[in-house]
Amino acid sequence: MAKGRLKKGSPMSREDVRILLTEIGLLLFAGVIVIRLLYIQLWERSKYEAMARKQYVLEIPLEAKRGVIYDRNMNALVMNEPCISVGLDKRQMEGTSQQYAKRLAPVLGVSASWLRNRIRSVKGQFVWLRRRLDVEYAARISALNLPGIRLEKETRRVYPHHEVASHIIGFTDVDNKGIEGIELQFNDILSGKDGFITIQRDGFGRAVPENVIRREEPVDGKSLVLTIDYILQTIATEELRHAINLYNARSGTVIILNPQTGEILAMANEPSYNPNKAGKYSFDARRNRAVTDAYEPGSTFKIVPFAAMLEYHLKKPDDLMFCENGVFMLRGRRIRDTKAHAWLTMQDVFAYSSNIGTVKMALELGEQRLYEMARKFGFGRETGIRLPGETPGILRPISQWSSFSLASMAIGQELACNTLQLAMAYAAIANGGELLNPRIAREVIDADSRKKPASYRQSLGRVVSEETAKKLKHMLIRVVEKGTGKPAKIDGLQIAGKTGTAQKPLSNGRGYSQTEFVSSFVGFFPADRPKYLVLVKLDTDQENQWGGKAAAPTFKRIAQKIRVYDRELQSEKQFTQRNGAHGRKVVTQELNGIILPDLSNRKLSAARAILEGLALKMSTEGKGDFVLNQKPAPGTRVRKGQEVVLQLFEAVVSDGYMEMPRVLGLSLREALSKLSMLGLSPVVYGHGKVVRQKPEPGSRVRTGIRVVVECEPEVILPTAVKVGYEQ
Repeated sequence: MAKGRLKKGSPMSREDVRILLTEIGLLLFAGVIVIRLLYIQLWERSKYEAMARKQYVLEIPLEAKRGVIYDRNMNALVMNEPCISVGLDKRQMEGTSQQYAKRLAPVLGVSASWLRNRIRSVKGQFVWLRRRLDVEYAARISALNLPGIRLEKETRRVYPHHEVASHIIGFTDVDNKGIEGIELQFNDILSGKDGFITIQRDGFGRAVPENVIRREEPVDGKSLVLTIDYILQTIATEELRHAINLYNARSGTVIILNPQTGEILAMANEPSYNPNKAGKYSFDARRNRAVTDAYEPGSTFKIVPFAAMLEYHLKKPDDLMFCENGVFMLRGRRIRDTKAHAWLTMQDVFAYSSNIGTVKMALELGEQRLYEMARKFGFGRETGIRLPGETPGILRPISQWSSFSLASMAIGQELACNTLQLAMAYAAIANGGELLNPRIAREVIDADSRKKPASYRQSLGRVVSEETAKKLKHMLIRVVEKGTGKPAKIDGLQIAGKTGTAQKPLSNGRGYSQTEFVSSFVGFFPADRPKYLVLVKLDTDQENQWGGKAAAPTFKRIAQKIRVYDRELQSEKQFTQRNGAHGRKVVTQELNGIILPDLSNRKLSAARAILEGLALKMSTEGKGDFVLNQKPAPGTRVRKGQEVVLQLFEAVVSDGYMEMPRVLGLSLREALSKLSMLGLSPVVYGHGKVVRQKPEPGSRVRTGIRVVVECEPEVILPTAVKVGYEQ
């Protein structure tokens, strides 16, 4: 040290100062290096470990299978099918992005310029080129032998019934995450948990499949059973479309529910969309109007003031009221009835939907009682249905009412509700006075096919007494028997219901449209023991504005089909007289067709239980405890008693090798599906049926190897014709 060379009291030379400063600088530099090393080793250890890990290992995701969605009778509404996604590891490319794009574009069905820009624009070493393609693409892409191209086996959602129940079910995005409807609301239950395989890379960054470092199996999502009945949903969809065309309606909604339990049996909207191609439709078409749209209910809201009058014992059904011969002046405004009436009983005021009689009752009832009864019926708050986007509607507090609001609200104006709110209000009358929480999810099925109830019947409170509900029910029957609801009447089936007609408010909030109307009818049957409640709402024109002209006839057609479907509603004698025994058999078979669920990857015992529950026969091919494939395919409509063939496989712990399966004689699609399920990579030559394969069936092969599949088209020989005749 310079200090050691200095004599006590002698001044430091320049050389000594330079040496001292150099030594201090070196010490500081060494200290910085030590601190930096400690920082890297302690605080940034995980970061550099991850960087090193990426250089020598490859992590391949194992996608969890998304849960299936069924209707209440175990008909599959949503299924999964095998597919592939195509990615590119840029580190292994042997060529330019232009060269890769030129060769891949014709196979992937995109332009070369789009593909080139895709490869160049995505940051990082890996880029997805196309997601969730048909498995047939795998062989064509593999045949290109492009280094760095990675094919990942995945599954994609399939909606076999297209528009039917689309607004309820919703759809998923390219990553199989729920975007709308049930797929969104129950995404956590359906999605499961993805797994992964960690594989070692070689010195060139290429994966070495034999060197598996770690494997974590995916946990498949749970399946969901809805309260929806596929047959009733189809009836609602078809009849709503018919009504839209017949009555020149811009849009519409039909709801069918069980008023005793709150279970939604059908919910249809128009315009509609196909969730298999959701991106091609506007948001307006995909909107579930039954819960997202609020509208003024018009005369269907009259159930509220009438319920209040009876509940508070202010009037009896036979009490007379003067209806001013069709015109009534109130605070400078004119209230009209469509037909002039003088004296009417309370129940006839309801049956003929007299605005004047209803307003007079409301004036006697008062603001507070009307508001409280509306809240009890569920207006102004969400129903609690487990579907996204529900609106609570509009029910302003009394402090915001004008001097005319009491009269307006009594006849269904100056407030708004969604269609489901109105349906649940009428369900409270049908079931004896309780407002229920509507249900859309019935059961959750776990991986072992055990069922767990998703929710139970839940009462939100008593709205009116059983006695009041009984009186209102008789008044609703009278509407159909002799009032505005006559077009909904069905011989031999007692129906309780109410018509509604409402002008649509102008967008500027000043007055009502003279050309746009809401025609509605809500009813339930059989009236003495209600099992079904049906609400029809149509956004139509001036000519078809009346609920009795458009909505009530639509209700009638739906109720008639439900009557055919539900044997309890139709006696054998009545049906045979009208249609004959043969007619009953044909209609019943048509309505009771079964949509075959997806049984692949299920335990044989679970698949057998499902088929037995659907009254279907079962036979098996091969050995094992799990289902590999099935015939007929999932989504096929079958009849009770029809045979379903299950192809089985054995799930064993893999040692890296497997027995080569036999695909000879299968169609190319069947062969690719089977090989894909077993983790084998096919190379295909030709098309048609498989005539040769390498390796040979039964030989012991390494998992993940390439399999050569040679196909030839089927040759159909002409049938020999016998000349002559038979005695």
